[in-house]
Amino acid sequence: MPTLAVAFCTALVTGCAPPPAEHELDDVDVGVVQAGIRSASATIGGKLVWAHFNNPPAAGGRDYTITDELKRLINTTPAGGTIRGAIHSLSIDGVADALLAAQTRGVTVSVVLDGKNAPSTDPAVATIKRLTNHKFCTNSSGGGGCIGTSAAGNMHTKMFTFSQAQDPSGVLRPSVAWFGSANLTYASGTDASNNALTVYDAATLYDGFNANFSDMWNRRHYSGNDYYDSASGRGYYQANPADAYASPEGVGETDTIVTRLNDVTPDANCRLRIGMSFVTTGRPGLLDQVRRYKAGGCLVWMVVSGSSTDGISIPQSVYNSLLDAGVAIRRHDKVHDKFFLVYGKYGSQYLYRVYTGSQNWSQDALNENEEIFVKMAGESGATHPLYDAFYSHFNDSYNTGVTCTKSNYPCR
Repeated sequence: MPTLAVAFCTALVTGCAPPPAEHELDDVDVGVVQAGIRSASATIGGKLVWAHFNNPPAAGGRDYTITDELKRLINTTPAGGTIRGAIHSLSIDGVADALLAAQTRGVTVSVVLDGKNAPSTDPAVATIKRLTNHKFCTNSSGGGGCIGTSAAGNMHTKMFTFSQAQDPSGVLRPSVAWFGSANLTYASGTDASNNALTVYDAATLYDGFNANFSDMWNRRHYSGNDYYDSASGRGYYQANPADAYASPEGVGETDTIVTRLNDVTPDANCRLRIGMSFVTTGRPGLLDQVRRYKAGGCLVWMVVSGSSTDGISIPQSVYNSLLDAGVAIRRHDKVHDKFFLVYGKYGSQYLYRVYTGSQNWSQDALNENEEIFVKMAGESGATHPLYDAFYSHFNDSYNTGVTCTKSNYPCR
């Protein structure tokens, strides 16, 4: 495993010298399957945060880590409590069974699902239909979104809130928010690389997620699909220890990811790592942002899903542009993550920061789908366990991936 950087700056000292550069990933042995990080905890902004990861190659091809943690949260919500969930797709019986059992013991359970689930004959969907409060989202254009009105739109958010649930050590805590990249299916859940975060005792984030859930439940539509509006506070949930941004956003407005990544001043100490299911040509501003990081001196690595048959899930024009800029790209089968991992200079201070959620690098994720993109508060000082956990999770895919070059496109 590569060694991790140690920061000498603290939250109370600004303008201090940056830490030594991290050990470069180019030095690792490609093709060696690592044990795989499964979970880690951190205190971010004074709040307990747990990260959980799926790494299927380390688990024989199917990793239940994230699903098991979600079931544990559901099972530890006491009678009289409330669970709200947004589910893009569902086929894992255990999660549906846990939700129905929670309702039976006196928990108020409400879920919204993308409309594509409604005609499914899967037993898990049949179980969800037994919940008193469930909705399958469709719109007049035939799309599966709750808020978006596009025919191509989806309810792609993966999010749950719990009025109370136990943390992994067994302590019952209030205002629990769970979110990440994993669907509640085998193909894009247990059988793919994914991440999920649980934040405990974070009332403001919990309330923000519930506000977004309510808008989906009530199918509130906005002209031009312009749901996210920072001026009014709609679709924008600034909280401790995370800020959340909800899609869709109107075409021609800002880009929720670009606008979150633009407060870093790139330099030779900067590091950017991207774990992404797929990339399209539909986010030119995001491509420009990554090139800005690289042009400013930042080292940039990227791992993207693909297969030995079809190659990497990036169009050649974007692929070539990133490689020309000096971005190191590797292809790895079944990456379903959607995260950006940054070590960089924010104002006068170097911070370690995780950005994650459900947004793929695509136009529909920004302008048509319901999505959540979350900017975690930065870590500083000698320890940064959340960043380190995502660093290791990134390595689990990158270190065993296929190195991409312009001459081997599509990087089979």
